[in-house]
Amino acid sequence: MRETERKYEPTDTEVGLLAGVKGVTVVGGGEDLLLEAVYHDTADLALARRGVTLRRRTGGDDAGWHLKLPLGGDSRDEIRVKDAKRVPKELADLVLGLTRGEPLAPVAHIRTKRRRWELLGRDGEVAAEVVQDDVVAQTLGESAEVMTWREVEVELVAGGSDVFDAVESRLGKPSASPPKLMRLLGDRLPKMPKPPNRITAYVRKQVAEIIRQDARVRQDGEDSVHRMRVASRRIRSVLQAYKGSRSLREELRWLGGVLGEARDLEVLHNHLAQEVDALPDELVIGNVRQRLTETFAPRQQTARAQVLEALRSKRYFTLLNRLDALAVRPAKAKRRLRKTAERVDRAWRDVDRARGTLHDVRKAAKRARYAAEALDKKKLARRMNELQKRLGVHQDSIVAREELRAIGVQSHLDGDNAYTYGLLHGREMNRAQRITESLGHRV
Repeated sequence: MRETERKYEPTDTEVGLLAGVKGVTVVGGGEDLLLEAVYHDTADLALARRGVTLRRRTGGDDAGWHLKLPLGGDSRDEIRVKDAKRVPKELADLVLGLTRGEPLAPVAHIRTKRRRWELLGRDGEVAAEVVQDDVVAQTLGESAEVMTWREVEVELVAGGSDVFDAVESRLGKPSASPPKLMRLLGDRLPKMPKPPNRITAYVRKQVAEIIRQDARVRQDGEDSVHRMRVASRRIRSVLQAYKGSRSLREELRWLGGVLGEARDLEVLHNHLAQEVDALPDELVIGNVRQRLTETFAPRQQTARAQVLEALRSKRYFTLLNRLDALAVRPAKAKRRLRKTAERVDRAWRDVDRARGTLHDVRKAAKRARYAAEALDKKKLARRMNELQKRLGVHQDSIVAREELRAIGVQSHLDGDNAYTYGLLHGREMNRAQRITESLGHRV
């Protein structure tokens, strides 16, 4: 479930506090709840350092295990699992990209005495909940530290951001206080050092994206494989352009290859299914949609299994550890960017001489784009991005034609009519031709 909430400085939250606030009606008796939560993490607080919390809660109507993954801003994804004595395997697996196989153990105990009210919107639905929490928190382990405080939280239920606006007319601006566990741990959570240069800052942003998508890939989240793959490619391109570690580039190539197989099959299957849907019914002869599913589904399943196997491997965990420590200190960065951009011109010349392909140009353009992004060269990055996209359509057409021919041949051998596959093959040829014509004299 998606959780969106804001914290506020402690105030008297009796019903009268928000009475009369435009757009909300306060209901409920301010019932008291006693909540107990034990938070689990690795010895070096790998989860908390990324803003992730894993707890076992008792009391209230949501007792059990809760995993919270930050989404940015006021929102987090919360995954709940029924109560158990040990950390549920499904939750431990989701955070492997952070724990990297290290054991999870209790690190904090937080007891909360909560008073809760509901805020109704104009339509009578519960727009949000407002709670006042009296907190007693204690670290666990070799040294114990106890803290107490009071805080107010407003969590959206059916309402939108306008509920926050209404509440803040009475409660004031949101508090900058972190989540309860982060507040307790305080100085035990190291701050990320300032990046030494713009390129390192860019790389760290991509590393954070890999970590963010890691849990989503394990959940089979929409577009998660693509986003992780792009982030890994960006880092690899920067290392190529600015003379970074060759061995690290090879490990990123490995990760991109594993992710690429799953992503490419997904894109191709979706594209061909859409192409079939775009045809008039009388031109779809035979069980075309069923055959596409039978062709791609087993391969997609195998590719996903390979992705999950890779993300559970020691090799992947070692790669993440190296990325965490990565800093790029390029000399003559502008000169290296210029040479990276010149590779695109060389790739074009190879095409003119029939010694290279448009796919080679695309790869060179992609590297130049990411290298330009890292130096904040927006004009070059936009130009390379446009070229990369157009050539990507051309390459997708080549791959689609290969698949359509294979499917058509198999359909014919099975005694089915292969007309539709030939028709789709022709449409893909036209698609590629339009791209080559738009590129002008280069091809």
